[in-house]
Amino acid sequence: MRELCLPAGLQPDEVSELDRIIQKRQQVRSDEYLFHEGDVAQAIYAVRIGSFKSYRVREDGVWQIVGIHLPGELFGMDALADQHHRVSVQAMETSNVCALPLADLAALTIRIPSLGKQVMRMTSRELNTSYENHELLGRRSAQERVALFLCRYTDRRRNSGLKADSFDMAISRQDLANYLGLQLETVSRAFRQLKDNGCITASRSLLEIKNIDALREAAGFCHGKTDYAYHH
Repeated sequence: MRELCLPAGLQPDEVSELDRIIQKRQQVRSDEYLFHEGDVAQAIYAVRIGSFKSYRVREDGVWQIVGIHLPGELFGMDALADQHHRVSVQAMETSNVCALPLADLAALTIRIPSLGKQVMRMTSRELNTSYENHELLGRRSAQERVALFLCRYTDRRRNSGLKADSFDMAISRQDLANYLGLQLETVSRAFRQLKDNGCITASRSLLEIKNIDALREAAGFCHGKTDYAYHH
């Protein structure tokens, strides 16, 4: 939230005005929903602690995970067009968010143009993440999809100031399979291959990156390249 709350050029009184509208430290228990698909939007959200998944229910009744949200990232902008959410968002662990009420935020961005520019920049960042997610489902092998996800996941953690070489992954293997368009058994096999190749070690939810260069290569990139990076 630091970038959103303290955009460049804001004066102290403007920062105080923004701080006044932010609903801070809203705790969400694991598996609890913030909102459902079709709900009228009340706010956009920034993750302070924990992680969330967003998903849609297809016409055939099958649900598809379309986003993973980590600390420092925004979500809820899907409703900006018609004020209704197009996805459901559920906590993957006990989490904490800041909520920015849409009505107050809209009025404040008119009074503080630099804030509006900052919100637009962060919205653009989330759109870029969405495009990268589609790339995960492109013409890649199962191992490449899993390796690319792990590369980007660790990079996003690093950009948020979190530990990136060893951490608990809140997303389950089943949810990861859904997100990547794979079968659970296929994801498990890909993790075993990455472990056998010395890229990672994994024990329950604990994941450790042992060789980032090998993981990049497994994702389909040449040694030393950083195409996978989640750019801010």
